[in-house]
Amino acid sequence: MKYMQEYMVEVKRTLLQITAWGIVICATAYFSNLSSRIPGLVLGMITSMIYFLLMCYRVEKSADMSVAKAISYMRLGWLMRLSFIALMLILSIKVPIFDFISSVVGLFSLHVVIIGNAGVLIVKNFLTPSK
Repeated sequence: MKYMQEYMVEVKRTLLQITAWGIVICATAYFSNLSSRIPGLVLGMITSMIYFLLMCYRVEKSADMSVAKAISYMRLGWLMRLSFIALMLILSIKVPIFDFISSVVGLFSLHVVIIGNAGVLIVKNFLTPSK
């Protein structure tokens, strides 16, 4: 039970980090006179958040399954998440308000946050003295 509480804290923290990254990138676009790209960025970031939540849901549900069933369950989830991303990309091409490139940049928000967290973890590991 303790692990699930820690897991939910990490999920919330990651969503907050994606939101903070989104605010920074949208503010940068606004102050760079690229306001027309903000809807695409927001679409990509929301897609990234939903993708992350779908992945977290799959991980949480597969924790109680046997290994073979969990692998099958996760593989099916991968296909569904990929379809969701493809649908977003098609939407960004068909709807004129969304810029395709901006949507793709927003889609990588989860990856930026994960790499940032990994970088912080590595720096912390090097700065803490070894026992």
